[in-house]
Amino acid sequence: MSGKSAPTGGTDDDETSDGVELPRPMAIVATAMVAAMLEFGSRTGLSAALAERPSQADELARATGGDVRIAEEWLRAMVAAGLVGRDGPRHAWLPEVRPFIGGMMDVQPGVALFGALTRCVPAVAEAYHAGGSLADARYPRELADAMQRMSAQWTKVLLPDVWLPAVPGLVEALRAGGRVAEIGCASGETLETLAAAFPQITADGFDLDERLTSAGVTRLAARGLAGRVSLSPLDATTALDGPYDLILALSVLHDAADPARLLRAAADALRPGGTLLVVESPPLTGPAAAMLLATSVLYCVPATAARGGQALGTLGLTPDALGSVAAEAGLAPVTTLPVVHPLVSAYAFGRADEQADEQAAGAAAPGESVAAEQAAPERLPRVGRLRLAGRAAMLAARVTRASAHIGAMWVLDRLRSGKVKAQARATRRLVRHLERMGPTYVKFGQMLASRADLFPAHVTERLAALHDDVTPMGAEEFARQLARAVRQEPRLGRLKVLDRCIGSGSIACVYEALDADGRLLAVKLQREGVAESMSIDLALLTALTRVAERLPAAGGAPMADLVGYMSRALYGQIDFFREAAYLRRLAAQLARYDEITVPAVHDAYTCAAALVTDLVPGLTNDPPAGVDPVTRDRVASRVLDAVGSMIFKDGFVHCDLHPGNLYIRADGTAVILDAGYCVELPRTVQHGLRDFFINLTLRNGVRCGEIMYDSAFPGGPPARHTAADRRAFAGEIAELVRTTTEPGGRFDLTDFGPRVFDIQNTFGVHPPADFAFPLMSLMIVEGTLRRWWPDLEIPAAAGMR
Repeated sequence: MSGKSAPTGGTDDDETSDGVELPRPMAIVATAMVAAMLEFGSRTGLSAALAERPSQADELARATGGDVRIAEEWLRAMVAAGLVGRDGPRHAWLPEVRPFIGGMMDVQPGVALFGALTRCVPAVAEAYHAGGSLADARYPRELADAMQRMSAQWTKVLLPDVWLPAVPGLVEALRAGGRVAEIGCASGETLETLAAAFPQITADGFDLDERLTSAGVTRLAARGLAGRVSLSPLDATTALDGPYDLILALSVLHDAADPARLLRAAADALRPGGTLLVVESPPLTGPAAAMLLATSVLYCVPATAARGGQALGTLGLTPDALGSVAAEAGLAPVTTLPVVHPLVSAYAFGRADEQADEQAAGAAAPGESVAAEQAAPERLPRVGRLRLAGRAAMLAARVTRASAHIGAMWVLDRLRSGKVKAQARATRRLVRHLERMGPTYVKFGQMLASRADLFPAHVTERLAALHDDVTPMGAEEFARQLARAVRQEPRLGRLKVLDRCIGSGSIACVYEALDADGRLLAVKLQREGVAESMSIDLALLTALTRVAERLPAAGGAPMADLVGYMSRALYGQIDFFREAAYLRRLAAQLARYDEITVPAVHDAYTCAAALVTDLVPGLTNDPPAGVDPVTRDRVASRVLDAVGSMIFKDGFVHCDLHPGNLYIRADGTAVILDAGYCVELPRTVQHGLRDFFINLTLRNGVRCGEIMYDSAFPGGPPARHTAADRRAFAGEIAELVRTTTEPGGRFDLTDFGPRVFDIQNTFGVHPPADFAFPLMSLMIVEGTLRRWWPDLEIPAAAGMR
């Protein structure tokens, strides 16, 4: 790290990080000394005080009740290490360092562990010459405290808020009063956290160190939890008294005397449907591995040997080894848990026989999602080259005429009526020309209408008319299309379909209808020739994109993949049977949101040319009137939460929530329409997106960058990329995350997303389309909400609850 700023307190520029370059062994010793200074800053409060606000040495001393001269010298050490720099006349942690002082990625517990382990060296060195074992009782209490501080970083956040919600049904079981057990509970801090998060649970903790359990019992009693959380100095292998809904084994299996036997005991103690959640170190290399191997040498190996165990070491229980021993114990993975911390990986196991039963049930009874997915077109209809060339020539001529017309009229309007009216009229003409070009181009106009961050308000407002105010069918076309639909589904003839159009899009128009009981229905009639028009235009766009993709300016971006993915999704919107299935699936997914309505489908009247649903009256594209700020924030939060649930939990996403498909009513409820543009996310992509946004929420920018890089190259990076390229890309994403998610700032996905795409283009790192499009769907819904409420605060954690 670099720190060019000249520090106060009589220091000179040559004390900054650009000093004498030390030989590597000496540099390692210097780094250890810096770690000692970080531990000193943590113990004295200097680090936290400097994180609170930029300060001079005397201000730090007053804030921490310490000596000015020592504070001054500590600041000089931090500047020399390249961790602290100038902020005006004061000092502050450098921006890239600040996220690691406090919070989940805080390095201070790590340096406390470093200090505690260092003080264990004499005893372990003695044990090395005496058989290699050292009993827990001979380790200082500060080591256990430092280990607890280290794990508390993730148990207090990741366990209740990230890992447990990722296991289907687990949170619901805990809220209903489930039973929890922890193997290796220390003094019970993790169980205390869970007892606060889930007030109905009861919990049992087991740890062989009586000093820790005794201290924990006293603390829990003082906090009124003695009746709900019990701690015992017993071996969990024989003490687990199930059935439990959740058993935790957090960084303890590699230290167990017999991991296989312990896992068998855990499997036997699980309730049907219960979960064993295991945390172990991931495969590591380099400095990260060296750090954990130091812990292994100074604690894990000698302490496990003293218990008569296998002494696997901190990195000894690899994912493959864990999976193998779990399988032997009758356990199988339940799901893949998010990866959010560089030093820990979490795994969820359930009984193997239950997992096999669930897989067999899923294979025997495929759901509607499979049927809907099979109905989606895998490729566009083939279009001959002559037809493509003819359409390209016609569009080129039309664009030329439209450009000349819009430009000439703008000049006249500018002279006659002024700039403002000229802009409004020019935009109106642009919209009408897009309509004449066909439904494909109307769809692109709809997408642009949601990008208030890219275009002036007068442009997006006029483009918004393309959502449901395209020129409707004429009376003759309406009559022909209705007659066609009745031929396909004669029962549709029982409805009284009114010829008043209540919504007009690029593919279809919506009309009111009455059934025999007088109920209002909505009949969506497909336009004439839309299938042929879209197939030609989408094939043309795909062909042009393949040519553009080869140009140097494309930067290697998989443009054909993206356009082809979107083209197939757009073309699928003409399949009304598929859309009906999607509407039913969305309604089922969103049933848990009382504030959100998805109109019910009437299958008896639906056919290839007409989709019939309930009619939701009173919908308008105008900003919702009479919605107070509290109601506004609540409904916006619920809509974003619902979209996040589609992406991160259900894996089935409505990608087109523009103002013609998303409505907010005055009572604070929302209505979602038109499910033609939905996509099914592969499980790997869904988990990648989930992990990306969880790390974005935690401001773990490096991990965000690694996820994006790895998703772009699932089979490994191309030969031209090196490990340095991955680090550089992750570093750029990390800087973007740092600057756009500052505490107290406003996170704007419509700003963040395009900047991510720019970094991807710079590095030639392009995730697949099914990773990019859900991100775009979030941008569209955020753009829709901000179009109504520009000052709306939207957190980076939107949809992650």
